[in-house]
Amino acid sequence: MTTARGVSLPEVLVTLVLGLLVVHLGLDSLSRLEAARTRMVARTDALVALRVSHHVLRREMRHGLGGADWEVGGDSLSIRAFRGAAIVCESDSASASLVVSYSGDRAPDPSKDSLLLFDAVGGREVRALVASSTSSLPCGGIGEPTAWQVDRGASPSTVVAKLFERGSYHLSDAALRYRRGASGRQPLTPEVWSGATAWAASPDRVGVQLVPRDTAAGPPWSGFLSWSSGP
Repeated sequence: MTTARGVSLPEVLVTLVLGLLVVHLGLDSLSRLEAARTRMVARTDALVALRVSHHVLRREMRHGLGGADWEVGGDSLSIRAFRGAAIVCESDSASASLVVSYSGDRAPDPSKDSLLLFDAVGGREVRALVASSTSSLPCGGIGEPTAWQVDRGASPSTVVAKLFERGSYHLSDAALRYRRGASGRQPLTPEVWSGATAWAASPDRVGVQLVPRDTAAGPPWSGFLSWSSGP
C-alpha cells in the first residue's frame, strides 16, 4: 500500500510568507540601488558644474581688468572675452592696418571680434576688426604673420593687441550660461544650481556662491574668482 502525502495549510502559509519576504527584500534592494544611483548622478553633475564654472570664470577674468574689461551686475558678468593676443610689428594709421604675429584659442572673426591695443607705456584703445588675412610681410613673435584691417587708424606706437568678443556670463536658470551679442543664454554646465546661487562681489574682490538645488549633490561651495581691480 502507498500513502499519498499532501501539503498542509501551515506549510502553504510559511512558503507564501517566505516568498513575499524575498520579493520585498529584492524590491528594497532595487530601491536602494536606484537612490544611490540618483545621488551619484546628482553629485557628479554638481562636481562637473562646479569645476567648469570655476575654471571658465577664473580663466576669462584673469585676462582682463575689473571695471574696464569686465563688470558684475545682477546675475550677469559682462566681459571682454579675450580669445588671443598678438605682437604688433607694424601699425599704419593712414590705412588703418596692422601687421601682427598672432596666436590664440581660435582664428580672428571680423563678424564678432574687436581689438584692445596697448602702446609702449601701457595706454589702451579699442578698435573694431574689419578684416583679417595672412600677411606676406615678416613678423617674428608668438604666431603666424597676420594682416588686420581696423575701423580707424591705430597709434604707430602700438606694440600689443588682444583679440576679444563681447559676451556675458550668467548664473541663471540653474546653470552657468554664456551669451554673445543678441544670441540666447547658452548653458555651459548641467542645470543643478538653486536660486540661491549668486556672484559674491565686494569693492576689492569677486567670487561666486554655488548652491546645489538637490541636497544629495553636496554642500554649497564658495570660491574666489578675481580681484576687482585686476591682478
